[in-house]
Amino acid sequence: MGLQDLHKFLETHCQQACKPVDLVQIARGVANKPIKGNRRPGPPPGNSLKLIVDAESCLDRLYGGYFSDWVCGGQWNRMINFLTTLMQACHTSNIDMVVFFNGALENGRLDEWNRNQRKLKGNVAHVLRHIGNKGTPPPKVWWIPPACLQTSLRMCLRQLGVPVACSVEDHHQEVMTYCRENFFHGILAQDADYTIFDPPRYFSSEHMKLTYKGSLETQEYVLDDVAKTLDLHPNRFPILATLLGTHFIPEEELREFYCKICELDSPAEATKLAPADIIKAVVAYIRGLDSIDDTETIGREVFQECNWQY
Repeated sequence: MGLQDLHKFLETHCQQACKPVDLVQIARGVANKPIKGNRRPGPPPGNSLKLIVDAESCLDRLYGGYFSDWVCGGQWNRMINFLTTLMQACHTSNIDMVVFFNGALENGRLDEWNRNQRKLKGNVAHVLRHIGNKGTPPPKVWWIPPACLQTSLRMCLRQLGVPVACSVEDHHQEVMTYCRENFFHGILAQDADYTIFDPPRYFSSEHMKLTYKGSLETQEYVLDDVAKTLDLHPNRFPILATLLGTHFIPEEELREFYCKICELDSPAEATKLAPADIIKAVVAYIRGLDSIDDTETIGREVFQECNWQY
C-alpha cells in the first residue's frame, strides 16, 4: 500500500483515463498550438513536442527493454544502438527530450530507498537461484539495473546530443519546476507523485515502445478524467496523496485511520486489505470533507487515536 499503488489503481479502475497514444502523432499536431496546462503565458508556439523524461522511473526502457542476456553483465552496445535509434526517431518526428536523473540525497526518502534496495537484493537472490537451478535466463519480473547504468546512460545521451539534467534537492519537485518554467508540453515518467503535481500532460514511461513502423507508443494519464472518475476535485489530490502514505507520513502511521474508515475491528486487519479497497475508502472520506483548508482539524480527525502532538 502507499501512494505508488495509485498508478495500478488508475490502470485497473480508471481505464477511461488511461489512453493509448502515439507520441509521433501528437508531435505532428503540436505545431502552432499553445502549451496546455501552464499557469503563465507560454513562448511563441513551436513545431516540436517538448517532453521531460524522468530517467529514474524508466531505466529499463532507456536500457533498451528486457532481453535475456542482461544478467551476464550489461549489454552496453545494444543499449547504445537502442538509444541511437530512439533519439533519431524523436529527432525525425520533432520530439525534443530532456532526460532528468536523480542526484538528490533526499533524507526524507531514505526509508523508501531502503525498501527498494531490499527488494532489489531479493531479486538478485531469485536470479542467482533460478540460474543455478534452471540454467535458463531469469524472468522479466526480476530485472535489475546493471551496475553504473545511470552513469553510462548520461554519457551515452550526452554523446548523442540529448540534454541531460540532474536534480540536487527534491527530484520530483525540480522536474516539475523545470517543466513549467521552460514550457514543456508534458513529462514521460512512471511515478504516482506526478499525478499530484498536475503536469501539462503525463505519459507513461513503463508503456513506452518504439515500433518497427516508427511510432513511439505509450499511454497517457488524463488527469481531468481521473478526477471525474474518482468524483474528486483536483485540488484535493494532495490530501489524497498524503492519506495514502508518503515518505513524510508513512502508511504505518495511518493504519488506525484505515481501520476507522474501512470499519475494521483492529489496525492489524488493515494490512490484509487490498490497496484498491483502501484507496476507495480514502477517496470517499476526502470527498465527504466540507473543506480542505483547515488542515489542523483534518489532522486531529485522522490521527485522533494516535499519540501525535499538535
